[in-house]
Amino acid sequence: MLALVKERQIIIGLNDEAITEWIEYRKEKGKPLSARALAMSERFLLKYGEAHQMWLVECAIMNDWQGLHVVDEPKEQTTRSTKLIDDLTDTSWAH
Repeated sequence: MLALVKERQIIIGLNDEAITEWIEYRKEKGKPLSARALAMSERFLLKYGEAHQMWLVECAIMNDWQGLHVVDEPKEQTTRSTKLIDDLTDTSWAH
């Protein structure tokens, strides 16, 4: 499997760190990717931006999945419009 990693070519748009993590994870689980499975994993990841590719790989690893699955990126948290002290001292509910 290590030879497969060394023979890989750089693919524009593919998050190399993410695919390397995926290859290593599968190897650690005793289920290394075949050349065909690697190519399919790369094609799957290329449908997404590089940050989302890493998110997909991280989700698969955290959930102990054998394959990659579609997972929405987490929503960005909006900043609070009020401060905590304003929330604690709010008496508008009492009127």
